[in-house]
Amino acid sequence: MVVPACQKLGRNLRRVGWYKYGLQFDVPVREAQILGGKPDVDYFRYLIKPKKGQGYLELWFGPMAFSPEPDKELLLNSVVKQKRKVVNAGAEEIGQDSFGRLENGKIWRHTFVGTRGMDGAQYQAGEADAELFNQIINSACSVPVPRS
Repeated sequence: MVVPACQKLGRNLRRVGWYKYGLQFDVPVREAQILGGKPDVDYFRYLIKPKKGQGYLELWFGPMAFSPEPDKELLLNSVVKQKRKVVNAGAEEIGQDSFGRLENGKIWRHTFVGTRGMDGAQYQAGEADAELFNQIINSACSVPVPRS
């Protein structure tokens, strides 16, 4: 999975992240609502819910906000699981994208990016919600911090 530099934001999308630098995700506002996004002491957490559907996607941003590895129980209860490296535009490894299917048929994904902090996204959902959530996770891009 490649996390490129962010480009101009498309129509009907809202870009979310920790302020305006680092990892960002583009959320289609016609299909999903964005909940949360208020800062705590050392992290931001957004919940993305489809306008039609039951699941939710969590987006985490912060220095110690998100684990590099999926939950062990999730891995143990999976009938299918895979992982791949996350790289930046320069092909430098910056994280890990893990995904699979649980015994109950739900799809899960855990995407970790460790560039500015310990950022990432995760969900467990049915097919329809997973399609939307994967679109959002696959939109991941990065805005570099300007050099002084």
